[in-house]
Amino acid sequence: MFFVDTELFQMIHPIFQDFLAFLKNPIKSESYTKMSAKSFFVLLVVALALVIPFSVLLKWLGVDQFDSIMEEMLAENKWLVVIAAIFMAPLLEEQIFRLHLDLKITSIWWGLGMSILLISQQWYVSALFIIYLVFLLVKVFRDRPPNLKFVIYTSSIFFALIHLGNFSNFELADHFYWIPVLVAAQFFIGLILSYIRLKHGIWFSVWFHGAYNAILIIPSVYFYEP
Repeated sequence: MFFVDTELFQMIHPIFQDFLAFLKNPIKSESYTKMSAKSFFVLLVVALALVIPFSVLLKWLGVDQFDSIMEEMLAENKWLVVIAAIFMAPLLEEQIFRLHLDLKITSIWWGLGMSILLISQQWYVSALFIIYLVFLLVKVFRDRPPNLKFVIYTSSIFFALIHLGNFSNFELADHFYWIPVLVAAQFFIGLILSYIRLKHGIWFSVWFHGAYNAILIIPSVYFYEP
């Protein structure tokens, strides 16, 4: 048993250490490398090891007072939820929140165009995000790009905040103190996806996002009872 644990630790530790180093001093790879199955698996384990216990904590704290849009969608068409969560959301969200991390003008423009799709969700967050992208565009156009760490953490914050739209009865004025708790998991996932995007490219972050959503969504759909 000790041998198995040691072997697992030796597999997880270097990948996790590389991720932590990225969070402290993010660097964009000069050329993207193919993401190995081992790295993919390890980062999925890290993500789920945080998110699943955190979800339990949220219920204990009383987050179920907020009505989940997911529950409403499941009641209407659960297979549409599967398609939206596993395929559509990763494809759109990665282009909106992660494509611009390479700080290329074309990537930022594309993110700006795609971000219009967010207006129907938490319009105030969407408006601030668009302003943020315009700021990036101006800075890069003037050849004065902002610090990459600032860009990664800011985009992850916006990625987290947009998920407040998952709760149909969340009112900012009344429930603002819940925000850090409600979106903490999404912020962490945003950092993992940023790491993958800048190390392995946008398509690997799309595939990882889809796999992560699938692991969380498919059991909910399978065991859902109206």
